[in-house]
Amino acid sequence: MFFLKNNFHISLRWKILYIFLLRFLKHEFNHFQESTMSFAPKTLIIIISIFLGSYSFSAAEKNVILIIPDGCSMAMWASIRAMTVGADGLLNVDKLAVQGRCRTYSADALITDSAAAATAYACGIKTVNGVLGKDATTVLGDSLTGKPVMNILEMAKKAGYSTGLITTDYLQGATPGGFYTHRSNRNWYELIADDLVGKGIEVVMGGGREYMIPKGAIDEEGSPSQRKDNRNIIREMQKDGYTYVYNSVGFNAVDPETTKKLLGLFNPGDMQFELNRAKDKAGEPGLWEMTAKTIEILSKNKKGFFLLVEAALIDHAAHSHKTQEWLWDGIACDKTVGVVMDFAKKNKNTLLIVVPDHGCGGPHLAGMYDLSKPDSAIVASGFPRYILGKDGFPYSDGGKPVAIQWIKSTGHTGEDVTVSAFGPGSQDLDGVIQNIDVFKAMASYLGVGKQTKKNDKGYQVDY
Repeated sequence: MFFLKNNFHISLRWKILYIFLLRFLKHEFNHFQESTMSFAPKTLIIIISIFLGSYSFSAAEKNVILIIPDGCSMAMWASIRAMTVGADGLLNVDKLAVQGRCRTYSADALITDSAAAATAYACGIKTVNGVLGKDATTVLGDSLTGKPVMNILEMAKKAGYSTGLITTDYLQGATPGGFYTHRSNRNWYELIADDLVGKGIEVVMGGGREYMIPKGAIDEEGSPSQRKDNRNIIREMQKDGYTYVYNSVGFNAVDPETTKKLLGLFNPGDMQFELNRAKDKAGEPGLWEMTAKTIEILSKNKKGFFLLVEAALIDHAAHSHKTQEWLWDGIACDKTVGVVMDFAKKNKNTLLIVVPDHGCGGPHLAGMYDLSKPDSAIVASGFPRYILGKDGFPYSDGGKPVAIQWIKSTGHTGEDVTVSAFGPGSQDLDGVIQNIDVFKAMASYLGVGKQTKKNDKGYQVDY
């Protein structure tokens, strides 16, 4: 039974049957040795038929959930920790067993962009900035150059896993795009939207509705299409079996038990910052709510699933040095990590990875502002005094809000980012790793992909 032990999940029921079968064979063999009679061949055949006929021989369920807090620098975790659980407390992300560092540079630059970073995580190769799902021989903007490289979502789908993509960005944005498209320029939103059709991704949720409706059309919130052709991507996906929702009412009405495919487009462009989400015209779900419902839908596949979750607006806030929005989206991301942790603890065949794609804006935690002083001076002594609501978000800063200072630049930064992981295969992400190692850990655990060539640009995947 070596092959069963190593390749199949055996429930208690089948273990009992297996033990019974061994004891039966031993008894009948001894009986056969002591007599001239046969050892009840008909009875043996019946038992073997029940055992083999009833047992499904299905591969053990495996799940991979990758959370990317886009543009998240180390200072964010320290800041929201001080705000929510205290400087000596633990965020959800802090509780993950593996805590390492990840190098982020791309094939052509010390400072990566989100497209090259997403390609590294999704495909296991370093490529040039601005390129999605193609190798480093690609010339930015030239479709005739470079080689498409199969990504982890495509590999998982081909192997029979369910798949999902969640983002608070445009669904056509660089990070989600790296997991389903192969384009020479991340800004080709219309073409990237086209690539969602026929991909078979069970759950797709985020923003970017303006590239999913035909030229001249007005969406549910009164915003015009940005397409230059007459394709209606929403309609095409509905014909392919997707349930379409565009607001929180529709989202809340989705029954995970009966929903096979879900398309959620909650804004014409980006979704709202968490700080402003309640003010959204049509209403939109939180990142953790989208994640929880997606897990319920994907979990129906007994083979398992791959899910990408991007907390995209951390990066957007950092680019603009919007401190409060940056902090609130960080808290939303950690709340999402908590939802996934609860699932992973109950489903121990789940690999959870939390890793930003790069830093952004150079934020650092300088202490606190003392609002009791006329100049709101920054003080380093004492601790913040935030009061949290039932939802886990602060509703009062207690007169001592955290003081975040930014560097002059509003661009990406090249420092190592944290990598936090939990579950089977997470040990491969300990220490100081390359961003392409995230792909390798996911592919190895799911049993997909074949790494055939190693060089200074990373791994080329043969498919």
